[in-house]
Amino acid sequence: MRTIKSFAAFIFLLSILFVTNLSAQDGKLGIVGKLFSKGEADKLFGKVIGSVAISVADLEEALAKGKDYILITIKDNQVVIRDEERKFLSKERVIMDKKEPLYIYSKHMIQNLLRVPKKQTNSSKISGAAMSATIDAVTVEVRAEVISLTYNDVTLEQSVPCPPFCPTI
Repeated sequence: MRTIKSFAAFIFLLSILFVTNLSAQDGKLGIVGKLFSKGEADKLFGKVIGSVAISVADLEEALAKGKDYILITIKDNQVVIRDEERKFLSKERVIMDKKEPLYIYSKHMIQNLLRVPKKQTNSSKISGAAMSATIDAVTVEVRAEVISLTYNDVTLEQSVPCPPFCPTI
């Protein structure tokens, strides 16, 4: 009986450490974003109006430079990725006014999306790229009122628009 109580106490302490560690990964907005199946996202957030693909490698490179939150949008048919201070994280250099909305996601939620097991055929042609081959890509999607990210039939949504809700502004 004593062993069971000790084991239960150990599991309880371990779970507290796990939750504390997860909370430490998020900034003052908490966790931003939730994973949905593609079909569920279509029902909840509406059909995709337009989209642009970004290679997983380019997205991972941008994530490596970011802190707690990543801000994303599409402008001039390019994926725009910025940090919490709206500084460039990706190769694009699209000029944006501070009033133009970017959509905030927790960095670790985007990383969770990229951990989704790969399908047999998950390749997309990058828009505007002169490439004969296809690459592993995330689709940044414009919906009626939101920007979502889809990879392997899993969609990341429940972003927060900045402005008005910005981590540092």
